Amino acid sequence: MAINENTNLKNNHTLYLANSGFGKSQTLQRRGGIPNSSCRVALWDNNKDHKAHRFESLAEYVKALARAHRSGKGFRIAYVGDPSPAAFEVWAHALWEIADGNRTTYGVVEEYADCCEGPGAINPKRLFYHRRLWTQGRKYGVIIHATSQRPQLITKDAFQAGHIWASYMDFDAAVKAGKALNINHSELGACQPGEFWYRGNGKPAEKIKVFTPL
Repeated sequence: MAINENTNLKNNHTLYLANSGFGKSQTLQRRGGIPNSSCRVALWDNNKDHKAHRFESLAEYVKALARAHRSGKGFRIAYVGDPSPAAFEVWAHALWEIADGNRTTYGVVEEYADCCEGPGAINPKRLFYHRRLWTQGRKYGVIIHATSQRPQLITKDAFQAGHIWASYMDFDAAVKAGKALNINHSELGACQPGEFWYRGNGKPAEKIKVFTPL
């Protein structure tokens, strides 16, 4: 189970919200602050967007994550099997078991809407560890980086993330993201690929050109 609670650790959980093709994963890689090596990264990556040791079996993934944790070394281990809220609860439980307030562990979650039962609060009876990652993970060195095209379908608990990056989305999604950023949804509708609105550390949202598409 999670060890070495440190209440001084900041909430660096981060959401990346945008339609496909606008650069969510690139923004995560460029602005997420995840070191390129010697770090602990657990991935939920059903589209295989990231380099990692991949496992389609959830059971094998959990075993590999535990082995990597015991090694004391950095790792990048991904579950790439079928997504569902129930499977994500197992993934979240495995991450909670290796959480350590003395060592940062990054949890990278692609297409996070697949992991949620709906936009309401996470049910702690059914999805205890899923909820705990958002509400208590930061005290144990866990930093979640989650992407989604459909913010209107993801749990409201995730919007307590310390950082939000958002770009162009369909209308309903843009309305949801705009409220989280405290900007009009039309601002998101004007974004081009590589352009994102960013809100972090309690400061007003600002528009940033993260990268220029090739």
